[in-house]
Amino acid sequence: MIARTDGPAAVDAKAADGRWLAHPEDLHCVFFHVAVLALYALSFWMWLHPEAVGLGSGTERAAFGFGAALLLGWCSGIEVGVNFHNHAHRRIFTRPWMNRWFGRTWTVSAGWPAYFWQYSHVVVHHRHLLEERDWTLPKRQPNGEWEGFFRYCLLHWPWRYVPHLWRELRQPVASAAVAKRARVELAVFLVLFSIPFLIDPMMGLLLWALPAWIANVLVVGPGMVAQHAGREAPGEGHTYRHSNTFASKLFNEWMFNIGYHAEHHTYPHVHWSELPELHNRIAEDLVTDGAHVVPFGYYRGGYLLSRAELGAKDCRVEWEQQHPDYSFDR
Repeated sequence: MIARTDGPAAVDAKAADGRWLAHPEDLHCVFFHVAVLALYALSFWMWLHPEAVGLGSGTERAAFGFGAALLLGWCSGIEVGVNFHNHAHRRIFTRPWMNRWFGRTWTVSAGWPAYFWQYSHVVVHHRHLLEERDWTLPKRQPNGEWEGFFRYCLLHWPWRYVPHLWRELRQPVASAAVAKRARVELAVFLVLFSIPFLIDPMMGLLLWALPAWIANVLVVGPGMVAQHAGREAPGEGHTYRHSNTFASKLFNEWMFNIGYHAEHHTYPHVHWSELPELHNRIAEDLVTDGAHVVPFGYYRGGYLLSRAELGAKDCRVEWEQQHPDYSFDR
């Protein structure tokens, strides 16, 4: 049993000691979020002052807009799917008002009200992992197979999330308190998300809406598929078969240890910075339980799954192979 150390009493004690962060490692989360917001601010300024950066023609501005959108979208995908993900499980501040307002600025660049993403991930995905109600993952087809990689990535946001969240967050499906908070958070989001469009509609499309699409469809979507592809719902006697673990050290060091996904879903209260240690402690259990551990990161995983869907047999073989250090023969 992994002990829990993040209860309200522990957080209150840290606040009483004058500490703002619940865990010192969360300074990395704050820095990354502030850096992403600064990138957006810089991109907006460059768009609004083209003469200052040498963007003389409309073609040059358009090229800058699409290029910047790719970078901003990638950063926003990490912001929501990795950085805010950790905050959704364990709040990084000891003050509730800081968690609330910091969170509201955390996901807006990716087209998400923070509370909506938190609800879909914690209440739906974690509580109903790989069950029929887990509409955050690819759908299971009538023949028992999961829907295709590309179909899921293109359809899950916003086309699938919006109707599901509408049903989940309105009465009588949700409690009155949840429904009320959802309305408040949606209003705050709409105000924040509309600001770039009010300043310059084309800037809003290229440097705000397009990055949000890239973040969800090209970054978060493939990651969601890779995390649970080929896995099975948690069941009696099988502790770690619900998720894939990506053991690339470089990937995890740069991505807040999100690759330790079987460990995270089994022990969601463990802080993201402590997942490598947890992984080492339960390595034998992972092997015994038949967990799928691969030596690469999500980017390689998404590439292999997408190529495998297009018929590349070598990619399917590489995806299905177990990490050599976690083979069943050791």
